[in-house]
Amino acid sequence: MSLPDPAQDSTSEPQAQRSSWGINAGAQGNAIYRQTDGAGSAVPNSYTGAGYVGVGAAQGRLAGYAGLLARIGTATQQAATEFRAVAQFTVNPNLVVYGAWNASPNGNDPGFASSGFRGVAVSARGGFTRQLDELIIELPVEAEIEVTVNLKRIRAFRATAGSFTLRNIPLSGSGPSRVVVYITDESGTRQVTTDVPGNLRALPAGAYLASAQAGVSNGTFSGYGAVQLGLTNAWTVSGQASAQRAPSADTSFSVRASATYSQDRFSFAGALEAARATTSAGQVSQGFTANLNAGTSLGAGQVQGFAVLPFHDLRSSVVGAKASYSSLNWLVGASGSTGFQSQTWQAGASATYFFGQRGSVSAQADVLPGSYRIGLSASFVPTPNLQVAAQVSSAPTGSQLSGSLGYQLGPTQAVRLNVSSDDAALSYAFSREVNVQATVALHGASAQATGALILTNGTIQIKPVLAQKALLIQTGIPNVRLLVAGTEVAVTDARGEALITDLPLGEVVSVRVDLASLPFGVALGAEQREVVPPLSGVTVVDWRENFRAFRFVRFFWSEQEVARGTDVIIDGERVLVDDEGYGLTPSSSGVLRGEIRSNTSARRCQVTIQPGDERAFCFPSSAASDQLLQDQ
Repeated sequence: MSLPDPAQDSTSEPQAQRSSWGINAGAQGNAIYRQTDGAGSAVPNSYTGAGYVGVGAAQGRLAGYAGLLARIGTATQQAATEFRAVAQFTVNPNLVVYGAWNASPNGNDPGFASSGFRGVAVSARGGFTRQLDELIIELPVEAEIEVTVNLKRIRAFRATAGSFTLRNIPLSGSGPSRVVVYITDESGTRQVTTDVPGNLRALPAGAYLASAQAGVSNGTFSGYGAVQLGLTNAWTVSGQASAQRAPSADTSFSVRASATYSQDRFSFAGALEAARATTSAGQVSQGFTANLNAGTSLGAGQVQGFAVLPFHDLRSSVVGAKASYSSLNWLVGASGSTGFQSQTWQAGASATYFFGQRGSVSAQADVLPGSYRIGLSASFVPTPNLQVAAQVSSAPTGSQLSGSLGYQLGPTQAVRLNVSSDDAALSYAFSREVNVQATVALHGASAQATGALILTNGTIQIKPVLAQKALLIQTGIPNVRLLVAGTEVAVTDARGEALITDLPLGEVVSVRVDLASLPFGVALGAEQREVVPPLSGVTVVDWRENFRAFRFVRFFWSEQEVARGTDVIIDGERVLVDDEGYGLTPSSSGVLRGEIRSNTSARRCQVTIQPGDERAFCFPSSAASDQLLQDQ
């Protein structure tokens, strides 16, 4: 018996239309003062400001946004206002058409971004449906059958006694799925459970993403198209093409084809790119470039090599390599590259030593022809909410000394002081229903606030942004900074969630954790994750299993005796306790139970840690007391 995908079955049935309306607004300002140029002359004070307001709506397959953006600055002395709008129509769950006026054609409100693009775009996807090919069920007697996938009911029917096979059971996305078949007969109800692991690749075999856009931006016509295809569970191929024609008749065209392989401990990526440009005077320039990258993991080490080969000018080729090694307390790396012309080499090395979760010391050196840079940095966490850091660097142009002090006022608020040899800045950030950031420095100041009021099916909510298409990343940890293409795009809120709205069309998005600003007491498994962005709506990415949070708990043998220099065993995991009795303990919403052990294990006792406890006291169990008496 074949079970059809319920998502496909329901497309022909009447659907409850979910309406959503919202208004958003934002304001920002920047001021520069008390600055001098290279000659020591005073630079005139200047300022810039911007503000926007807009209205968004979604009804059935239609969604859109329209609003105004105003900018003012010292140079203009008057506000410049522009109208912008975006719209999207969902043809079906795998095909969406977008339109934009003075905005990017991605379906979302532009915020503070200014764009002159006016045109249309289309995005499509397919091949992401996974299924369990077959599941054999044995029935001693006639029974009622109900099939569920991740608690969602797929189908219910009555079956006769005997052996039968369920085929093509639809699974949920790329994540893990649990298929449960409930069997109810005259003897009661039993269940058959099958767990199907998730697909680690964002683009599985047979799946594809495609997008295209065309329009005019400030008088220049542009067109772009891209496609990505999963060939196998290890190979992915992609292609892009773009063209532009300016009012002056200058034209440009480029094509890029690439392939990536990733399996176990080895990865490879190769790309070929051709570009051609023609000026209005008829001058032609063109190039053909190959990019190669390969890497492998060797135990705790990683080695990677790369090459950039412009075939039209091979003398400008660059080759390089980098290696790294990590252990419990050390992270060491080295890199180098060189061209095929003189004075085009560079090399660097770095080493970091971690003092558990309390701090680290790093040294780094970079050398290139005629120049160098060496640096030393350190960070220390005296308390879970306080972080101190300092850096010193030296180069032929001079030396720099800087430091920072950060304090987490709560899950939604933080302050930070940055001091350098020529400036000092105090900043404040608030992230909850609205986002607020402010910085005051010796030579400048800035402030920004954004928020949105949303009405959905009679429910009013206040959110930081008004999003028609987004990724909701769930980490379970507040204040985790997330990067896309090396740029910070979101910070998780008090619930450990972050909404990413600036998403490309027709491309897999690689979301990376900013390790340099990872909150104290947080450990993670993978640094990055590939995600397929939605065509419309919000895709929830549950990444909570990748993060673990820890907090300081002080352990005591008794009310008067601190358990200095001991070990605490919690669920088989060893927690090291320092000379003041503090141990970095896993955070948990439930009660933790463990055992305190002295260095010689001659003394031990049971301990219970309630959620939120900052101190934990021993209570000897009968077994522990017997052990203590025997040792004595």
